Amino acid sequence: MSLESFALNGFASAAGNIVSDGIEGLVSFASGKLLRTSEHDYGTLKRAAALLQAQRDDNERRVQQNKTKTTSSYYNQWLNSVMIILEEVETLKAQYEQERNLLSNVVNRSHIFERVQQISQEVHVLLKHGQFQAGFLVDKPPDPIVKMSPPDIKMFHTLQEQLEKILQFLSTDRVSMESNKEMLQLEIARRLKLNLQDKGPLDRVAESISEELKDKKYLLLLDDVMDFIDLQAIGIPGNNNGSKVVLTTEFRHICHSIADKMVKVNPLSSDEAWLMFQQIVTDKIDLPDVEPVAQQVAEECDGLPLLVNIVANSFKLKNSVDEWRNGLEELRNWSEVEIPGLTEIHTFIKFCYDDLKDEKKRICLLYVALHLADTMISTDYLVKCWAAERFLGSIDDRRSFRTACDKGYAILGHLSNVSLLHTDKKMEHVHVSNMVRQVAFHISSEENDCKFLIGETKTSTASLEVNDWEQAKRIFMIDTKLDHLPNTPRCSMLLSLLLQKNPDLKTIPPLFFRTMKKLLVLNLYSTGIGSLPPSFECLTGLKALFLNNCTSLTSLPLQIEKLCLLEVLDIQGCKIIFIPPSIGKLVYLRCLKVSYYKPSSQNGCEELEVDYNVISRLSRLEELEIDVISCAQWCIEATNIILHVIASLEKLTSLKIYFPKLELLQNLLENKTEWQGRQKLTSFWFFVGRPSSNPPEILDCFNYKINRYLRYCHNGNDHSSTISNVFPETDALELIGHDNIRCLLDFIQAPGLNRVRGCLVEGCNSMELVVDDNNARDTNILSSLEQLHLRNLPVLRSILEGPISERSLSKLHTIVVESCPMLTKISSDGLIFATIKKLVIQNCSKIEVLIMNTGGYGSMQNLEILELLDMAQFRTISEDTSLAWSQLKELHIYKCPELKMLPFKKGNAKELKLIKGEQTWWDALEWENNEIREHFQSIYIPKVSVFLRGPA
Repeated sequence: MSLESFALNGFASAAGNIVSDGIEGLVSFASGKLLRTSEHDYGTLKRAAALLQAQRDDNERRVQQNKTKTTSSYYNQWLNSVMIILEEVETLKAQYEQERNLLSNVVNRSHIFERVQQISQEVHVLLKHGQFQAGFLVDKPPDPIVKMSPPDIKMFHTLQEQLEKILQFLSTDRVSMESNKEMLQLEIARRLKLNLQDKGPLDRVAESISEELKDKKYLLLLDDVMDFIDLQAIGIPGNNNGSKVVLTTEFRHICHSIADKMVKVNPLSSDEAWLMFQQIVTDKIDLPDVEPVAQQVAEECDGLPLLVNIVANSFKLKNSVDEWRNGLEELRNWSEVEIPGLTEIHTFIKFCYDDLKDEKKRICLLYVALHLADTMISTDYLVKCWAAERFLGSIDDRRSFRTACDKGYAILGHLSNVSLLHTDKKMEHVHVSNMVRQVAFHISSEENDCKFLIGETKTSTASLEVNDWEQAKRIFMIDTKLDHLPNTPRCSMLLSLLLQKNPDLKTIPPLFFRTMKKLLVLNLYSTGIGSLPPSFECLTGLKALFLNNCTSLTSLPLQIEKLCLLEVLDIQGCKIIFIPPSIGKLVYLRCLKVSYYKPSSQNGCEELEVDYNVISRLSRLEELEIDVISCAQWCIEATNIILHVIASLEKLTSLKIYFPKLELLQNLLENKTEWQGRQKLTSFWFFVGRPSSNPPEILDCFNYKINRYLRYCHNGNDHSSTISNVFPETDALELIGHDNIRCLLDFIQAPGLNRVRGCLVEGCNSMELVVDDNNARDTNILSSLEQLHLRNLPVLRSILEGPISERSLSKLHTIVVESCPMLTKISSDGLIFATIKKLVIQNCSKIEVLIMNTGGYGSMQNLEILELLDMAQFRTISEDTSLAWSQLKELHIYKCPELKMLPFKKGNAKELKLIKGEQTWWDALEWENNEIREHFQSIYIPKVSVFLRGPA
């Protein structure tokens, strides 16, 4: 119906359909009155709408001015209604003006009059409600994401690598989730905008936090945590929805107590630290002669990014080499000068030292700190020094040397956990940073019991002033180009004298040791001495003596028998005839390391007769190492030494020795049946068949220490049928040169070998496979094996044949195969790939395809490193292009000319960060499209040198 028809019909109905000339006059009168009313209402509407718009604009201006608040839900609804009604007003205004010009009677305009009145009422209601007497601004809810601007660390590979590990853990569902507890709770509650006025005690606050987070996916970041945190007690729920808790701490034991995954943030390398330092000091490096000094300054920062930043910003204000040299000297003597930020770091280290509480741990730390900064120290040697100084408690017939050493390793672990010392993954070596060393020096200098003298430089002779020696309790002159010693130093307080790695030190003055009756530790390792002076007999309290690698030393003085309290003696690498009779007097000896050095004749004379029962008199001996130098002579005498001397040592728990024949090991174990279990022989290195001068290769492949190692070489006499009950329980096995073993599992099922963690097989010419169909269904096949290395096996055709149980090979994560010319595949069905993290295949010319089909085993979901080297016929990594390479990080390709395509797309190898290969190979690769090629081009690095494979 049109607007005109609507008005006419309505008016006609109201007038009762009366049509006459008289009524027309009445209508005309009423029309004029209504028109005047409508104009009034229309004007009122326009003024009210203008007021409402102004009210809205004023409120919105307040919102814009207050960035810390947000608007209430009621205001948001009001604002939404205002926007709608103002839009309707504008539409009505346009319609009213248009029809005012088209129509002249009230009939045609009556519907607009009604609409004006209706909207006017709504506008007045909104004006009233928009006064907001109680306000309309409220606290903002916590932002779901707070964006910050982090520093660019892409050029610092050490830091970028750790960041990527953390981000990877945050992106996987396999990873779940300092302060004062109350402060931490309140900070979390504040971040969540919780009202805590009426919450009461901390457990009520925890309930509020837990209630708020229980249905939310959250990320909690805790920086610089210094003590254990009970997340549940604070109120952090253990949601199974991908929520994460990330913390940073200086103390490793805190991570062990709370974290599922740990990422060790290593210091910057020297090059990275220097690069960061240069970026901060900029053009000051170009000042005359400054750069060499600046490099030394950067080295003092120990690769700590925070410290590099602090020190560089301090030094960039220095404008001459004189100022830089002075600053370097002050930096090295931190206690004499205050550098903003540096003092706080030293204070923190001092806090960590004080927090040790145990005096034994403190003195152990100070002892390590006397060594040169960042010098790797053998932990085995270190704990023996600690034991000699009695830092680790008493050693007697009731408390063993091994027990004391175990305590030493526990202390090392704790000092590493609190970041005061740094150990390698196997805890075989330890070093102290220069920062910790400076603080330790400062502490030692203030304590009378820790007076020391050290040689600091490798380029000048250490201090030989007699007065410097008098009050010192410990003298460390290690690797200092020392070439002479004072004649008669007064050292009545001296406990440790470490002079190792000074090859120019060839003589010791006759009376040098005269006053050193309290000396407990003497280390002359790798010095040039040819003999020990007569005053050596004065060292009656000595506990540990290290003469190893003194290649000019040909004999021990008879006076050594007066060192009756000696517990540790290391004379390996000397030219001392095996074994000096005087050692038999050292009845308290717990650790003996010697070399079997015995030429067949002496100056053309007959062979020297030696009483090997010297060793059997050492009834307290717990550790014995015999390094065989004169191999031919050892093969003649080994039976007598091993079966009649070593077998008599009842307290022996650690043995490193060479067995020329397998029968010798078998006979020894038959005489000492307790060695076949864990309880007695806790550590051994057994070399059977042939000795080895190189460190065990398989041991380098582990990230933890292996204590039981066996290297079994075929010598042409032994037979595999005799091995079934020979070997003690072994963690790492190297099997070399056995021609009568077809399947590795046939050999490794011997009782002592069924828990092998790492296995290297080399030169076994009859070995066809590792596991075959006959035993592949056993439930515990190689269930402990982690590392498998196969090398120079001419007939090896497969590693695995047939199905296996879930437990078999379930821990295997590294396979290295090298020079196996008949090998055509790794396994028959691919199941072996399920747990592999690193796979290296080198010089296996018949392998063409790595993965032929999925066979139902899914994907290479755990593989992180793949190396394919010198494979002339290799053409395909995987025939199944649907495989996911979800963990693959590195791909190394070398001399694989037939490999034309890679099975990767942008979506199936998201973690791949490095592809290495020859440029000619890369240029010849075929890609599905240019987009994929460009994606992987960014992570490709040309290989320009011959690939040298290190340990896995």
